[in-house]
Amino acid sequence: MNKAKYDAVDLVETGIYRVKKGKETFWIACIDKGWKMKPDKKTGLMMPKQDKTEKKCNSLKEARNARAEARKEREKTKENIQSVETKETDKTFAEAVEDFRNSQRFQQISLSYQLHMNNHFNHMFEFFKDKKVKDITTIDIEKYFVYQKEKGNLPSAKKNKDGSVNKKEGISINTISKHKTTLKKMWEFMEDSEIYEVSKKVVERSLLPKETIIVDGKKLTYTKIPYNSRTLTIDEFNYTLNDALQNEFDRSIAVMIALAGIGSLRTSEVVGLTIGKFRHDMINIDPEIFKISGYDEEFYNNHPELMMIDTGIVRLDGKEVVQFPKGHKIRVAAIPEPLRKIVEYSLEQRKEILEIMGKELTADGQVYLPLINLIKGKALNSEKVSVKWKEYQERRNKRMRKQGLTEIPIIRFHDLRHTESDSMKMLVPQFEISRNMGHDLPKEINNVTSSVYWHDSRPCRENVIRFFNENIKIDWDKAMRRKINEEGSRAYINGSGHLVVTNEETERRKQQGKKFIFKEEELVNMLGNIEE
Repeated sequence: MNKAKYDAVDLVETGIYRVKKGKETFWIACIDKGWKMKPDKKTGLMMPKQDKTEKKCNSLKEARNARAEARKEREKTKENIQSVETKETDKTFAEAVEDFRNSQRFQQISLSYQLHMNNHFNHMFEFFKDKKVKDITTIDIEKYFVYQKEKGNLPSAKKNKDGSVNKKEGISINTISKHKTTLKKMWEFMEDSEIYEVSKKVVERSLLPKETIIVDGKKLTYTKIPYNSRTLTIDEFNYTLNDALQNEFDRSIAVMIALAGIGSLRTSEVVGLTIGKFRHDMINIDPEIFKISGYDEEFYNNHPELMMIDTGIVRLDGKEVVQFPKGHKIRVAAIPEPLRKIVEYSLEQRKEILEIMGKELTADGQVYLPLINLIKGKALNSEKVSVKWKEYQERRNKRMRKQGLTEIPIIRFHDLRHTESDSMKMLVPQFEISRNMGHDLPKEINNVTSSVYWHDSRPCRENVIRFFNENIKIDWDKAMRRKINEEGSRAYINGSGHLVVTNEETERRKQQGKKFIFKEEELVNMLGNIEE
């Protein structure tokens, strides 16, 4: 009670004051209605909180009645809280997970990470079932880790016809480590809520299972299996680019490779890059991007050798989600001359198709878009990028075998981005490489000078551009120049924009006994009149 705002305050009896303010005399009853369930600002969870207030009364009797009514309500509330507290501390693992999912802690996690955590929880439900969270021990969690690791060896594991175990029937120790991270976040939430009778140390102290491998007769044990990416040498990368340009009718294949291997783009960024963020003659950038990122808008607009990387498209829960790049890091990346020429080469083919359809190239169109998706008017599934890259590598190596050449090892699509960085490491300053790729600065140069005073508002990418201009060797005289609907093609695009197989090809396939169900690659080959 703030006594300073009154002229006189006298305590009449416990919780009741007689107050004078000017000529007025009245009574203040201190009302305590007990504990009530209210949302906690920190966790978002309904939690018991004390409900206290003051009531102005005209008489001592009125004040006493107010306190008596509050006492009755407090006793009733106490009974309710006790039953709620009992229910909270007795919650099962599944119930606690639901509380966690509804909390602010979970809602503030990125959508992609939420989906991963939900997948982890689905695995955990099978093991912990209806076990109360307060009864789960460190040993229980360690048993869960071992169970998931050894699940594929259990008699109940589902087997394929060849005797192998389905991928879902056993989890790698690397994935188990991610399960532990999910459990840690959940236990931290429960401990901070203070109503589950748990400690986050239960998870923190748990030990991950180890994987043992034998190298040269010596044992190595890991709790995380290291992954060493395989990058392409500059010669292998040049060969790959030239192979795609000379042998693939769909010119977007070369664009896909170049955006990652020269442009430093991640898979999601390859899918999200629009023509208006690449070509300055069709520029289409929200001015707010410059305010958020700190890049100088006038400088950017005057440098066509730069592209704005502010969008990533990923497939989450069966839908394509448009978001900022990884880590919400907007960046400006270099457009070396070979990358620019490859994109323009691909857009020439796209313009041919759009002209047949009566359409035009637009700034919001994707830089990388396979021919089939363009013809069908179908959005690109971001998960297909890695598939198309793998399929292309298999075709490239098949051609290499025919020529008696040593095949280039199959690598992940993301390893093209590793290739871009690895190839420059000895010739381009680390600051420039990191900024071009959207990374934080390397630890050895990340100090006050570099992080505070070295601005990237006017992006310096000259060394990146010079490196690729000098080291990417493309024989443009040998690039495939076949036109859409070229005479003799086994398929063509009609005026309605549909891909149609010619009568000659239909008759030929009938004579060969081939099916009329085509894969995307087959349709592209027929359109380009390329024999399988």
